[in-house]
Amino acid sequence: MAPKKVQPQGAQTLEQVEAKFAAQTTGFYEKCMDLNTPQSAVCVAANHLLTLRCKLLGMYGVAPDAKWTAAGSAGAPAQGGVGSEVQWKSKLTETAAKKAARPLTKGEFVYNTTAVDETNKSFTSTVSGSLLSKKYSSVEPQISKKLAEQTAARAALQAEYPEAYTELAAHEVALAPAKGEKRKSDPLPMGDKNELNHMMQMLLSRSVTKDDVLYTLTTIEGEKPSYSATVSLPTYEGSPTFQGAPASAKKDAEAAAAKVAIAAFKDAAAPLIEEHKAKKAKKNKEALEKLVAAQKEKKEALKAAVAVPK
Repeated sequence: MAPKKVQPQGAQTLEQVEAKFAAQTTGFYEKCMDLNTPQSAVCVAANHLLTLRCKLLGMYGVAPDAKWTAAGSAGAPAQGGVGSEVQWKSKLTETAAKKAARPLTKGEFVYNTTAVDETNKSFTSTVSGSLLSKKYSSVEPQISKKLAEQTAARAALQAEYPEAYTELAAHEVALAPAKGEKRKSDPLPMGDKNELNHMMQMLLSRSVTKDDVLYTLTTIEGEKPSYSATVSLPTYEGSPTFQGAPASAKKDAEAAAAKVAIAAFKDAAAPLIEEHKAKKAKKNKEALEKLVAAQKEKKEALKAAVAVPK
């Protein structure tokens, strides 16, 4: 039986989140297939995709896997419902400890979290403790126990420590994207060696192999040894070789050699790189349109199935 859809709490509609998920899925696939994409960029994209998937599952009324949460994954933002950046439980503990002028012990704040119904797909939580004037509960059911506890902690912080809450809430708003504007992560640097590989991929019109870009290291003796590197491109016309500046680390010496090669091929590779970007954008757009159309077809089939009288 298909999961029952529930009305999303955020500004985005279910259709908008589905379209965004489809676009990010296509983008993640492209990053995985492009072997010049840094591993760190792939990991960040994976975490963003899983975070959005959790949000989509929540809008369908399905609780996320308790063994995986966005907040616990490197590079991923915390899930919605309690503020995208502020971890309210830890902030409540920090603020209370500061006001009490002592470290708190385990159990001074107690969270009582329960499922709203027998489906175990939504939860509420209440926080209590000797440092609180009363118990505080989450405003509305959340899709996970963790989110329910975060909302309860937020309510307690707002009532008991309004000044600290105001500052944290302002920080949360400042980090949030404007209405109608997508949050964009800062682009990760490609690195000189990866950039050279990407450039050679464009110039050779094929994927680069280990035999296309070869580095040779030379140790420079001294009180503190340093290194010099050359990079050769045996499969490119003329088999050019480039010498980099000395460096104290091997990887830095290789990067210096790559930087010299990049400068030499920059003008020749630039139009090819732009052409590649345009082709990739067109391909992504076509793939996204297919995914959206397929999801629309599935939704219509699901509606039709639900409408059939038993």
